[in-house]
Amino acid sequence: MSEEDRSITKRTFLMAASTACLSGCLGDAPSQSSSQKTPSQETKNETDTDPEPTVETEPESPTLFLDGDPREELWDVGDQWRDGTSLDEWDVLSGSIERSTKHQYRDFPSVRLTATDDDGVAVRVPIDGYDLTQTSFSLAMYIDTPGTHYSPSFDVNAPECGQTLEFRTRYKIDEPGWIRYDLGINDISNLDSTTESYMTISWGGNDIDWYISDLRAVPVNQDPCLFIQFDDSLRSTYDTAFPIMRQYDIPATVYTVTGRIGNTGSLTLDQMNEMQDAGWEFASHTQSHQRTGELSLDEQRAELENSKRWLLDHGFEQAASMLAYPFGSFTTETMDIAADYYDFATSEQRGAINRRISSPLSVNRHPGDNVKRSLELIDILLDDQIPTDTLVLCYHDVIEDNDPSVDPDGLRETMAYIDDQGVTCRVTSELRDDLFRSESSSSSHTATDN
Repeated sequence: MSEEDRSITKRTFLMAASTACLSGCLGDAPSQSSSQKTPSQETKNETDTDPEPTVETEPESPTLFLDGDPREELWDVGDQWRDGTSLDEWDVLSGSIERSTKHQYRDFPSVRLTATDDDGVAVRVPIDGYDLTQTSFSLAMYIDTPGTHYSPSFDVNAPECGQTLEFRTRYKIDEPGWIRYDLGINDISNLDSTTESYMTISWGGNDIDWYISDLRAVPVNQDPCLFIQFDDSLRSTYDTAFPIMRQYDIPATVYTVTGRIGNTGSLTLDQMNEMQDAGWEFASHTQSHQRTGELSLDEQRAELENSKRWLLDHGFEQAASMLAYPFGSFTTETMDIAADYYDFATSEQRGAINRRISSPLSVNRHPGDNVKRSLELIDILLDDQIPTDTLVLCYHDVIEDNDPSVDPDGLRETMAYIDDQGVTCRVTSELRDDLFRSESSSSSHTATDN
């Protein structure tokens, strides 16, 4: 089926669903206007004083196709404090910058950053009017040369915290295009002697042009919370991780390769049902675990659609509208296709993420395989003066001497530390629900000793 045919199928599905809903609401009986009441109704209205009981409505069941693009609701989270309109306050430390209209983000001019020597490019921008103990940042970025890992740094001099906060992004995309990045704290250090608040934006390479725009200051005021995820729906998730985490009453989200369920080395359906009964949830990791961004658009759509359909058909509705891109491979067109089916998508990147997500189809998370680094990030999460409150740790295999993997003792050490520190742990669909201002579901809890 071509891309155009699938688009028509989606529209037909949504129209049919809307018609069915309208028919069910109207029914077959003739309507009665409010002015045409029977005498008994008038008497009842005059004499009855008790309020009518509140009827609790059931949450809507997930559907295969979504209506609207989840990114549109969140583009404007926070206050815009810089775009490319004026460069008067941009202090160039190395390389060069210029205002550009070649690549614009939502009609905002951009700032083009170009390295001129081996020192790369770096600029410094003052931050005024924000309490940096309660503020994080997001921005739109366009990288001209795709297919490579980039690690630009965004160091914030934060006198309110008495520290310098290092934010970092690290994405591999398979084509150029604008992506909104939510900056996650990567490290902290002692503050310099100056008391000025500013952000230093830098990248150390000399073979790249990149563009940024629509820098936003995002308020952070929630309690610290941790989310655990497992990719690939591997057998070790059930055999090893599940009993360890059940010991500490910590749930997780499993990104599922639906075409492998029941195969050797993968989860079985019975195991998934047992884990779901224990508070775990299952999201999409596509149907066959190919590098999504390298497939044709029709192949990408089939991977994303069939995987979600399988989850819905087998009773895993809670997280069926969430996706992890295999190998972190996606393009801007992949995100456009994903928006038809998913309201939350993630890729394994470095750094903690903040509660207020601006790009729900390219959410940051951190690999948990390095135990020492995981514990460091948990400490940052719990620092009362650091403006971050959400950490996502992602795992693959739980087995010794396999990459990427964490050995069972390492996973147990991390879960024990989470338990000792009293970190609140939730499944990822609750992060998604919070993102869209929904009511929290009932599986939120704090890890406690058993």
